[in-house]
Amino acid sequence: MQTKHELHEATLDKPDTKRARISKEDASLRKRAPLRPQTLPTDIYVTNTSSYKGQLARAKKLLVEDGEPFIVLHAMGAAIERAIGLAMGINTACSGQVRCHTETATVDLVDDIIPVDTEKDFDTNTRQNSAVHIRIEMLQPMPGTQREQDYLATFQGGRKRR
Repeated sequence: MQTKHELHEATLDKPDTKRARISKEDASLRKRAPLRPQTLPTDIYVTNTSSYKGQLARAKKLLVEDGEPFIVLHAMGAAIERAIGLAMGINTACSGQVRCHTETATVDLVDDIIPVDTEKDFDTNTRQNSAVHIRIEMLQPMPGTQREQDYLATFQGGRKRR
């Protein structure tokens, strides 16, 4: 009779083969840029090298000055932590007047294997990486903006009397 641990291990999906290691003498590895859908003006892609201050300023401009109802932060791998920190910074900068909705995903990435020997064919390698998409939307317009004035104008008509 199998124990719980053995039964659990038997039910896990395990790949039949592992990825072959590539030595630097045999080939070089070139990582392709990840595929992404058409970018909207409200999309902000966070990387490890992107400027935190610049992205925070852009997010505030989109939400407060431009009056966009929402923005979306996208990040992969090690940049996920930066995206979460940026979302928290946006929340603080907007005085807590934003709502964050987070989605996680797994993204397939493709690498090109370029052999040193010109006689051999090129090959590709696929791998997976974690991704996060954080949708940040304003709960109410920020005070002193045109969007707030439009928002308040909808309530100033008052209740009509008969």
